[in-house]
Amino acid sequence: VLQICLVFIWVPQNFCKERNETSEEKMIYSTSVMSMMKLLEMEESLKTNLDIYVQEMQSKLDLIKLYQDSLKRVTLTTLEEKEEYVSNPLNAFPMLRRLNQDWPKWLRYIKLAIASKKIKEMEVQLKSAPIDDDLKVALKGMTRIEKFHNLHAEDLTKGVLMGKKLNSHLTAPDCVALGDYYYNQTQFSGSTHWYRMALRVHTHPRGMIYAKVLGLKRKRIYKKYAKALLKESLNSDKSKPTPTEKSEWNRLAKEVTREDNYDNVKKLIDEYLSGDEKIFQEVAARLKRKPTKLERGCRGEWPKKSSPELICRYNRDTSAFLKLAPLKLEFLSVQPMILLYHDVLYENEFKSMRDIAMYNGSMIDGWTYVDFDKKGNPKQQDRVVKMIAFQGTTAPFTLSINRRMADMSGLEMRDNMVLYLTNYGLGGHFGKHVDYVELAKRPPDFFADFGGDRIATALIYASDIPLGGTTVFTKLKIAVQPKKGSALIWFNLNHAGEPDPLTEHSVCPVVLGSRWIISKWIHERQQVFKKPCLA
Repeated sequence: VLQICLVFIWVPQNFCKERNETSEEKMIYSTSVMSMMKLLEMEESLKTNLDIYVQEMQSKLDLIKLYQDSLKRVTLTTLEEKEEYVSNPLNAFPMLRRLNQDWPKWLRYIKLAIASKKIKEMEVQLKSAPIDDDLKVALKGMTRIEKFHNLHAEDLTKGVLMGKKLNSHLTAPDCVALGDYYYNQTQFSGSTHWYRMALRVHTHPRGMIYAKVLGLKRKRIYKKYAKALLKESLNSDKSKPTPTEKSEWNRLAKEVTREDNYDNVKKLIDEYLSGDEKIFQEVAARLKRKPTKLERGCRGEWPKKSSPELICRYNRDTSAFLKLAPLKLEFLSVQPMILLYHDVLYENEFKSMRDIAMYNGSMIDGWTYVDFDKKGNPKQQDRVVKMIAFQGTTAPFTLSINRRMADMSGLEMRDNMVLYLTNYGLGGHFGKHVDYVELAKRPPDFFADFGGDRIATALIYASDIPLGGTTVFTKLKIAVQPKKGSALIWFNLNHAGEPDPLTEHSVCPVVLGSRWIISKWIHERQQVFKKPCLA
């Protein structure tokens, strides 16, 4: 009997346990007020979590709206308005950097907040965003503008270009990107100014955007600034560090920016930030090297030349047509001959060329081959441009412009009708070079393959440039500021057909404006019967 009872007791216990588990999974609340009190607790908990979620979503939405407000600009409708906007480097550089660095992070942040078809559209659009190499070119352009024209990080951050206040500015991420560029080039004295400016503008409420979405906390900038200051002090002679020095400096930089040393670093840097920025500028000015001849020319520091030979007159001599419609001519140099013509381009000619270039998408990244190495191979010049070639028979405007260039130079164009339309980019420039090929570097069959050397260069300015973009002849100390409709013509070979090194020239970095030029090289083989006597 005892055994039977034990079995009887044991079986119901297991049975009840299984039944209770099943009942909890499928509990019916409506059969009891006591049970429905549990529902009240459940909904209160869900409501609390929903409130927290809404607060988090609202916080995210507030950040997104803050970023949206930071992107506001005047509506740009016409081609001219859009071109003017992006020809300001303080608009163009931040926009390019944002598309490369910030927008992908914002997209990830927004995706966590809300699902939308628009996210997919934005992802597709960002596949065409600037790549890292593009950003490097833009950074190089910005630093070139800064160096060539002796500009200060503070002025650029506040939207001041060469004394001109613009309706634009740089943000903390922009400043950090410029500081990083200098730092990675081991130009530590250049980086410290930008890191300092980044800390100055990394303020509330924008600072929340930089920290939460972009991962750019003030603490990170403090450490970057500390490393740059340390390496700047170690690299007092500004020479390129050896691998051993670089390794030792990196070790010291890690030591200085250790987490347990951060409070000391911050305290020291805060003392720096309490000082007037003008003091830093004065110290930097004392330590800067003397400007090069080219930089002085770009800054407009060369005295204007005057001579009885350098006159202005109407040219009626170089073609029969000019006897009826003479052109305004200014002599800039006689040996070598450099001529500046005025009012030689019609607006519809330039617009026709520009429209073809822009709407056909046929402009390519251009470096002009103006020199050859010792083996006779063309060398690439450092030039930030896009260009397109127009053949002489493609449109009426190419014929009329070639005819005008022939009238201005007195040279033959018939077998060389190609014209180049070139547009310079952010901080675009062209380093010192000559347009002829030195005798020792001429490849075999040079005359047959290249039509001989370039006897002359013809260049028409198709736009005004408010700041920068000057053509300078470094050895002659002649600077020509682009003026829409003017044409610059110079002879690369002397009257004996020999290269003239005094024609060495350069294009200063474009600071503000869109530099459009129409150019061509005129070859000597065509001039058998028309080569001018310049003696």
